[in-house]
Amino acid sequence: MLWENTEHSASEATLQYTMEPKEFENRFLPYDVLTNLAHVTMLNRQGFVTDTELDELRAALTDLYHEADEVEGEDVHTFVEERVTQRTEAGKKMHLARSRNDQIFVDTRLFMKDATIDLAHRLLDFIDALSTFAEEKNMLIPGYTHQQQAMPSSTGLWASSYVDALIDDLKSLRATYRIIDSNPLGAAASYGTSLDIDRDLTTDLLGFSQKQHNPIYCSNRGKQELQLLQALDLVMLDVQKLAEDVINFSEDQQFFELADDYTTGSSIMPQKRNPDILELARAKAEEVSAGKEAIRRIIGKLPSGYNRDSQQTKGHLIEGIDTVRATLDILTPLVESLELSDDFEIDDGIFAAYTANQKVKGGMAFRDAYHEVKQSQEYETHSEVAEPVNQPIGDLRSFWADEREQFDAMSANLLAE
Repeated sequence: MLWENTEHSASEATLQYTMEPKEFENRFLPYDVLTNLAHVTMLNRQGFVTDTELDELRAALTDLYHEADEVEGEDVHTFVEERVTQRTEAGKKMHLARSRNDQIFVDTRLFMKDATIDLAHRLLDFIDALSTFAEEKNMLIPGYTHQQQAMPSSTGLWASSYVDALIDDLKSLRATYRIIDSNPLGAAASYGTSLDIDRDLTTDLLGFSQKQHNPIYCSNRGKQELQLLQALDLVMLDVQKLAEDVINFSEDQQFFELADDYTTGSSIMPQKRNPDILELARAKAEEVSAGKEAIRRIIGKLPSGYNRDSQQTKGHLIEGIDTVRATLDILTPLVESLELSDDFEIDDGIFAAYTANQKVKGGMAFRDAYHEVKQSQEYETHSEVAEPVNQPIGDLRSFWADEREQFDAMSANLLAE
């Protein structure tokens, strides 16, 4: 361990209390190896590590990336340093010009970049499922206001409304990603280093679009995590509303039918087909929101510079990302399998506004037409089905495709012999 337990050091209980769960450390292992590869390459360029030492460090780190899947010991940073040092004395130089603080910052930033790209592609799959549903399973249904049938609508218009909402969420995610895509490596313990390092080089090697300039701001950990969860909270807000709609619209004599694979039964009532997935999606949206609020409360009271409190943001970040990923993964096939019912009733009253408008076309003043229709309750109906309507998405697809290609290329280049 880096922090040996001596009479002048922390107790074992203190160490255990301050350590993070191993499952969190394991998630960051590949990113820590990548940041070490970039850092030792920079140290070599600046003359702190010889060419031979660099070759030895690269070999040890690359093998660790491919072979190790579980962190042993204190934390991921100490584990990587100790394992590399077991193979080469050059491992003792790896920590030069760094603190574990900026190691944490840059590992987290890479983790968030990778996760955001992944979530964006899953969100695109979900959008595609809704778009296909809107185009291929479009029929006349009532539109609701105040939970009452109000005007003619369609299943396509309903589904594409969520496409539109989720495209906005993708835009928010892209804006957040552009902030995340900034290299904090080099901030050290919050105040930089007196050594001549090249932050532009590590920025380039790690595939960041820019470096984060102020070292104190780099160490104010948690703000970018909060921004990402805020963007994901918007995704889950729309998921929550969609889940509520599908539950309501798949009740008795309604117009959606859930596939058996996405319903559960009752332990006592044989006839039940319960929308448990959708109900849990509603609840999981609240969990993501709670994680976002927890991060906000953790970091909001902290002074500038690094504070250990911010360590507690990691769990909320990981859990939020995992929850959104799992939710999108189950709702996408649920929508793909969603069927339409032909056994529901439409109140002719939804055509009241249409009837009044027809009278206006015949020359009547709108308010007179309004009162006449309201009094007569006689409606002119039609069978026209509203077409899906949503904004274009092409630029977002290309953006996320390019980012995935660039991230994967960065990893491959650092790991290349």
